[in-house]
Amino acid sequence: MNLLSVASGATTPVDLGWVQDWHDLDDPDEALRRLLESAWRAVGALQGTDVVLLTAMLRKAFLQKDRFLRDFPCDEVETLLALGSLWEDDIDEAMFRAQSVLARGTGARYRSTLTTVMKFCSWRTRDFMPFYELSRGKAPRGNAMSVLMAIINLSIEAAAEAEQLRFKLAERLAKDALFLCKGSVGTEAYASLLPTSVLAQLHYEAGAVDDADTLLRGRLSAIEESGAIESALIAYILSAKIAAARGNQNIALLLLHRGEQIGVQRRWHRLVLGCKAEEVALHIHDNRLDRAETALAQLNEFYGDVDAKSRPKNIDACPMQIANLRLQLANGPGISTARSLDDLRNAALHRNHPALVVKLTILLSSALYTLGQITRAHEELLAALHQGATAGLFRSFLDDMPLIEAPLRQLWRSGETRTPGHLGLYIGRLLTTPVVHASLPKKFRTNHRLVESLSARETIILRLMSLGLSNKSIARELQITPETVKSHAKHIFIKLASKNRAEAVSRATELGLI
Repeated sequence: MNLLSVASGATTPVDLGWVQDWHDLDDPDEALRRLLESAWRAVGALQGTDVVLLTAMLRKAFLQKDRFLRDFPCDEVETLLALGSLWEDDIDEAMFRAQSVLARGTGARYRSTLTTVMKFCSWRTRDFMPFYELSRGKAPRGNAMSVLMAIINLSIEAAAEAEQLRFKLAERLAKDALFLCKGSVGTEAYASLLPTSVLAQLHYEAGAVDDADTLLRGRLSAIEESGAIESALIAYILSAKIAAARGNQNIALLLLHRGEQIGVQRRWHRLVLGCKAEEVALHIHDNRLDRAETALAQLNEFYGDVDAKSRPKNIDACPMQIANLRLQLANGPGISTARSLDDLRNAALHRNHPALVVKLTILLSSALYTLGQITRAHEELLAALHQGATAGLFRSFLDDMPLIEAPLRQLWRSGETRTPGHLGLYIGRLLTTPVVHASLPKKFRTNHRLVESLSARETIILRLMSLGLSNKSIARELQITPETVKSHAKHIFIKLASKNRAEAVSRATELGLI
């Protein structure tokens, strides 16, 4: 086989080709049975890509249920359709399916699974009364599906409590989920990805960047394979933040571009919005407003192209709105900027999202300070600091230190923060912790043109490197000169913040680039 075809070949998906023609088989009832068994196996392994494929076939079967000889298993099929809708990030469809089965009163055997679906939907729609009612469950029974649902429930609760700034509770729930994983499916199973991502998020927020990185390192490929949006949403943006905190702007942008690509492929619009909005923030922090404007234009274009039914709305659209307001702050905010931030914060309060409220309050205080409303800017910043100090927020303030450093130092000098002792220590730590991405190492800033994803040619060369080929062999394979290969290799090393081939291959593998 030609080495070029090996280097550029795609990963072979799981062989589920038979399901495409299930309706043409001699015995459709037997085909449906096999389809259901395959779907449950995929759910049990949390193989999201397969779940989506199989439930697409089940959806066709459901629409043609009169063709089957035996009674059609509506409850079972709709339960699986509800699960498939979660992986597709279609919350309305998932809730509709779950409620349909429960309303019939005939799907008792699927109740725990449907309860988990409804709990997830309640969290996503910020409907916390039913969320907490559904959280008062019993200990898992011995069967594998019951244990899996318990792990997922704990993971969902951990993610929700992290958003509520109840970090100690979130940490305990995430660790409980991982403990169940360890005793049943294993800590490397897909079920461990969401609680691991939540734990990493908590470590990062507390300032333990290395601990967060250790938890996420090597997990991105598994997150892609499992096809779970919540894990991807946390892990890709958080991994980019970790890279930026260490001064690796190139790596941060590569991670965000990769997350964006996955979001486009899977139709996970929230992931695209989140990654693109974070890219805008990174460019602004690096004082590259031209690139921030380009990224924001791309974000607005993407959002405009999404059909109205599946377009992120309300709080899910916040990343795009925040990106736009960040750019206004960078260019010099007006009264409308402050008013928009205040309105957005009120919406976050109404939707019960304290973590987002703090983030927006930080931005609002910066806008007010720039507009000369010093007293109100100090009041808003103090309110955010009190909430942050109580909850254990740290990086949320540090990552936006360029925006708030001036008013923060004024507060510190004025003595307003010294009466409650813990707040004074907290602000002192914020002011004395270096902000790495504000002064990146020279080798990462020499050529902003290179802060982009690997080109197709660079990707091929990197794959050939991973096979152990020398520069001469790669040149011969691609019919280019060895000097051209060396030039491409140099660009690859810069983009991947690596010193040699081994580091570049390792980093690219981790990022899912080869």
